[in-house]
Amino acid sequence: MNPAVSIHRVRVALAVCSLALFVQTASWLLYDIAARGLPGAWSVWTTGDAPGLAATTSLDLGLAALQLAAGLAALHRTRGAGGLLLASCAATLGFRLPAVWYVLLDSPSDPWFGTLEGASVKAVGGTAVLAVVLAVVLGALLFLARRMEYEAAAAEATAGGGTRPVKVTATASGLLLAVLNVFYIGRNAVTAFQVGPGTLGDLLVGKGTGRAVLGVSAPYQWACLTVLCGAGMLFAARRRPLASGFSVGLALFMMPSAFTELWAYAAGAVAQTLVDTSQDLLELVGSAAVVALVAGDLRRDRRPGVLAADGAVPSVPSVPSAADRIGVAPGHDGSRDG
Repeated sequence: MNPAVSIHRVRVALAVCSLALFVQTASWLLYDIAARGLPGAWSVWTTGDAPGLAATTSLDLGLAALQLAAGLAALHRTRGAGGLLLASCAATLGFRLPAVWYVLLDSPSDPWFGTLEGASVKAVGGTAVLAVVLAVVLGALLFLARRMEYEAAAAEATAGGGTRPVKVTATASGLLLAVLNVFYIGRNAVTAFQVGPGTLGDLLVGKGTGRAVLGVSAPYQWACLTVLCGAGMLFAARRRPLASGFSVGLALFMMPSAFTELWAYAAGAVAQTLVDTSQDLLELVGSAAVVALVAGDLRRDRRPGVLAADGAVPSVPSVPSAADRIGVAPGHDGSRDG
């Protein structure tokens, strides 16, 4: 089979998986809006302290944005799609797995969320199980795409290709993720010191601490973000082709929750420490800066002639076209090496 055709099919499958994950997340966001009204849902997302049991939290706003962006990037053959898809896969796995054990451990005699009533744990958790399965499929497809693109990477490197993120963007994104990791690791360390490792373990699994079926505890959130930011730091330090897309994906994921927390603080609805505010500002402003840098790189690096005049992908008999590649193997991001 023509490699260009094969990678095209994989790209479409990746887009479908990510958009299906977006539908799962968006449907429960809309459920909260329908059940509580927009003001009530906004109260859930900003303060996390609304009556009853909600389906979503502000983290789901960011997850939905990430999943949608990754799916559209794959469909439209946007540079950095591979990094976005990888971030979508990893974030979905990390923040949907807790709902799986919520639904498995929930029982009438020992409800996971106690006496809270609202969204069905079985229904929401059931779709979370499907989301985890889809994320695993997405990851497998990314590995397949990586293997398929290696041959094209070798051919492109011979022809003078092999492009990677520019140094300024890679350095800025890596530095941001490193500073954020200091916050996340430090906050979990302080929490463990204050409450003890045993209680921290209970907090990590979320027993009796949540008010949303798809929600996670703060220590679990920090632990997941530590892993995600650590991966982003590694990609940025090694200037992997998917580093820019992965950094943008993390930014899209973090910005909505940071914004809602700052909104609640500014409105006087919640109290924040200096550490809370500093972390939120760093997540919001720093992430926006990284997105702006990557967008600027893409504008500068856009090369004419990738698509034919009618918008069709040029026919290449031996390797996938640059437009059809996903960008998970070396030399497929399309950014300059500077």
